[in-house]
Amino acid sequence: MPTGDPKTAAPERRLAGDLLGRLTLDVDAIGVVLGRDGTNQPVLLRLFRPEPLTVAFVGDWWTAQVLVFRCLGHGARVAVDAVDAVVPAAAGTIATLAHWLALDRAAGGAGDRVWRSAYPGGDEPADPTRPLLRLRDVGVHGPERRPPTRAWETQLTVLPRLTPAGVPVLAGADVVLVQRLTQPEAALVGSALALPRPVWSAVTTMGNEMVAAFGGGSARYVWLTPTRVEHQLFG
Repeated sequence: MPTGDPKTAAPERRLAGDLLGRLTLDVDAIGVVLGRDGTNQPVLLRLFRPEPLTVAFVGDWWTAQVLVFRCLGHGARVAVDAVDAVVPAAAGTIATLAHWLALDRAAGGAGDRVWRSAYPGGDEPADPTRPLLRLRDVGVHGPERRPPTRAWETQLTVLPRLTPAGVPVLAGADVVLVQRLTQPEAALVGSALALPRPVWSAVTTMGNEMVAAFGGGSARYVWLTPTRVEHQLFG
């Protein structure tokens, strides 16, 4: 996904109000805070469940940090599988392993909130009070390893941009989160999720600090509305 400033480089536009009103995605009162909708109401997404869940995100480092930080605020622990590259762009990743591990300190951890994954068997089991986020930042093709099979585990695959190699990641995910995309990228989202053109093309017109959440053939467009603390930590 091309980026000029840390968030997005595409021209800022607005979604039509009637389109926003027609798009819905199941949310949960005890979910992770995703942001606010067009009526300024909080949107909480249930990213941790009694059954394992797979999530795909296409976007930039700033937004990825905010999403992971909010999962940490929900009580989750994060096991990271990332390419230890010097230049993330050359490796097709969002960030380096060191950048991801630095989120442990931001969350007040001591190596116990965010760590390098010991997948498949070395991480502690998750439970409702301590769910586990398995974060994969391994390139535009996504991970080759199998998705989680244990309760209260969620696999989050992050992609800096969407190419045909990443389409299977989206097609196999329970929830897909994307920032503003180029037209070709948006068309790939529509193909992967079997979305009608008005829905997938809307992601090309989102403003800064917005994400679209797709799941079960429906969608929700959300303003991230970063908090003061998130601004201090991530800019």
